[in-house]
Amino acid sequence: ARQHPGEAHLGLYRGINRIDDHETLGREQDGGHLVLLNNLSSFTSERERADEFGDYLLSARVPVPKVFFYNRLLPGMLKGEDEYVVIGGVYGVDIRAY
Repeated sequence: ARQHPGEAHLGLYRGINRIDDHETLGREQDGGHLVLLNNLSSFTSERERADEFGDYLLSARVPVPKVFFYNRLLPGMLKGEDEYVVIGGVYGVDIRAY
């Protein structure tokens, strides 16, 4: 997920093993799910990387102000997972099983 000036959302991914561990609040008109995420949740901008972390893939458009931390904030440190730590709340997500 590249960030461009003025971009309001980032397309991020999260791999999970147990979908039942996430509270699903309903469905969106476009068919997505409304999911309540914990206080802080880890996402990545690389779909293939997220697939390594579970049997289900959550795809979310995360508002930029909800990004608490991402690894590129500290050049030369925390490389590898392209991790974004996102502040919890209700998110519209696409859920796919793999």
